[in-house]
Amino acid sequence: MKTFEILEYIDQITRLRRLERDFVVESLKDAFALAIKKYFRDPAFPVEVDIDLREGKIKIWVIKKVVNEVKNEKYEISYSEAKKMKPLVVPGESIKVEMGIDSLGRGVVYRMREIFTKKIKEAEKERIYKDFETKIGGIVRGIVQKVDKSGVYLGLGRADGFMPPEEQIKKEKYRIGAEVRGLVISVETSGRRPVVKLSRTHPDFLRKLLELEVPEILEGIVEIKGIVRIPGERAKVAVKSNDPRIDAQGACIGIRGSRIQIITRELAGERIDIIPWSDDMIEFAKNALSPARPLQMIEEDGKIIAVVADEEIKIAKGTGSQNVQLASKLVGKEIWVISQSEWEGRKKIPIEELNLPEDVKAELKRETDGVFSLPELRGRLRGIKNLNESEIKKILSNNKEKFEK
Repeated sequence: MKTFEILEYIDQITRLRRLERDFVVESLKDAFALAIKKYFRDPAFPVEVDIDLREGKIKIWVIKKVVNEVKNEKYEISYSEAKKMKPLVVPGESIKVEMGIDSLGRGVVYRMREIFTKKIKEAEKERIYKDFETKIGGIVRGIVQKVDKSGVYLGLGRADGFMPPEEQIKKEKYRIGAEVRGLVISVETSGRRPVVKLSRTHPDFLRKLLELEVPEILEGIVEIKGIVRIPGERAKVAVKSNDPRIDAQGACIGIRGSRIQIITRELAGERIDIIPWSDDMIEFAKNALSPARPLQMIEEDGKIIAVVADEEIKIAKGTGSQNVQLASKLVGKEIWVISQSEWEGRKKIPIEELNLPEDVKAELKRETDGVFSLPELRGRLRGIKNLNESEIKKILSNNKEKFEK
């Protein structure tokens, strides 16, 4: 290479591959050294390579031992020749002897290019991997390049994006050349180029879309407390305001639904309920069943029973029970929806008809004349101090059939 060619080559690689200039220079030097070692078929061949960045010259030296009688020209130099380079040299010392690239032939230069290109590609791959690794949990855009049963393949510039079927919204159709956004969930480097795994079904994809559309979330004024989704169908997002002057629900929905509609369109029409968060579990569960308006909420035997007006039972449960299922997941406790008429028409079993020890019967009569369900009976029995858990289980077992009739 000529002087200007070397400098231009280094600058071009540095700029196009976005690598450090020092790294590119060191890689070029290492590539020359390795190519020369392969040329001489000696991995320990004593060669040094330097690149003068001012002059753009590559200098190669072989470290040779000074001897009186040369037996191997590859590793030795005669004392008389060495004195011409370094007058004070003595036999037994080592001296640097410059070697011209032309003396090695084109094969070394071609091999050097191969080694150097490989080093640069590996470095670029590592850099791209690190770039995308910092984007895990964030949203990126890609261009659809291929769609098959295994997934959707996207171009992400210097990396490849991949979205497997389980990370796709089922009702969406991906067209070649279309731009698609996705959440980065992992980065792999096993292939020729880094592969970035994307998701459009992950709850955090919805979280990031909300952050993009609702400035109050990024500013910390509105806080997302939980997200549950049936991708492409329905989602519920619990939000809390850290500023009493700001309505968290209104901030997320936007004027006339402007903010939430943008996200709904991005998610193939996914209906998104913005739920006010509450420290009170019962109040939170009531909010979570929106748009239904429960008349009564009862916590019983590890679950929450929501009593709704008869005409709202379908709204409370939702299509395919989606509403109540998502509400249960959001709250973290199973919610049962029951109509008002069904709740009021429950059969009440008198205490006298229950199979109970007399002392337990007397204790229960002080509180009520009857119970509606086995869970209710369990709760009342646990309120009796002298009963242990095994005794309670036995009583419940003896009365189970009465509540199943």
